[in-house]
Amino acid sequence: MDIHNINYEVKEEDVCIKTLPDCIIIGVGKSGTRELIDFMSIHPNIVSKSFPYQIRGGLQSDQSEYSNVIHQMPCRYSDQINTIKADTYLQQRDKPAEIFAMNPKVKLIAIVREPASRLISDLTMLTKARKTIHNDRYISNSKDMKKRIKYLVNIPYKELPLQAYKSIYDDGLERYMKVFNDDQILVIESNEFKYTPVKVLKRVEQFLGIKSFFSDEYFVLNTQKGYYCIRTPDAYTKNMVCYPATRGHSKQMHVDKKDLESLKEYFRPNTERFFKLLGRRFDWLNCVMINTVLKE
Repeated sequence: MDIHNINYEVKEEDVCIKTLPDCIIIGVGKSGTRELIDFMSIHPNIVSKSFPYQIRGGLQSDQSEYSNVIHQMPCRYSDQINTIKADTYLQQRDKPAEIFAMNPKVKLIAIVREPASRLISDLTMLTKARKTIHNDRYISNSKDMKKRIKYLVNIPYKELPLQAYKSIYDDGLERYMKVFNDDQILVIESNEFKYTPVKVLKRVEQFLGIKSFFSDEYFVLNTQKGYYCIRTPDAYTKNMVCYPATRGHSKQMHVDKKDLESLKEYFRPNTERFFKLLGRRFDWLNCVMINTVLKE
């Protein structure tokens, strides 16, 4: 039995229907988007889906296009929030207008991570997946990582490939702020969510306007893995559900300390502008890159 279903009671005569998204997690990949949507999904008033589908056509979209979106959504009852995850929407320039045309009342959530550590994590993921990157090369060792970082910090940020541009947060936030009201946008810091998930999820509840549900009883710190997992009432799963070690939490490649600092310095102007737009700061100057091995 899962936490979501055992805590939800269908109202008499209520019908489960498919609708356009009420809430979109617009990024950022390698910051904890998967964990965020999975943790949110235990709430009885949230239904969710990871969503590769692209909302196309912007302000010119017609009802037939939106019907395709609705068709792929899970159904929800009248008191539930339909939530999707789309990791790159923060960086895609046309998305704010397209989403507004689809649903001007939508709620938007972005979870962000210290930019340099997010990029290293992204590069490591591609290495393990053995996918090609710029110039048809993948990073297979620390030497390749060093070359890749040197290449990235010597080009204008607007020319960065998407993999690195995902660590540029100010441009995307500004685009969304021009289209949506401030009370429609919630920005979450990755480390705060990792170490105090209930505190962050309570903030999500308030943001979405749903009942208070999240509490410590639904989460447990896995001391071996070093991160929180969902505590399940199902004894057959040994009382917790965690991601495998190979998913997003495994040991990363060696990175020279100087290379890490050059990345941080490269992203600093955009990060400072992001903080100014946001109206608050995150403690990223002294951020430790979890699972990344540094070499002096």
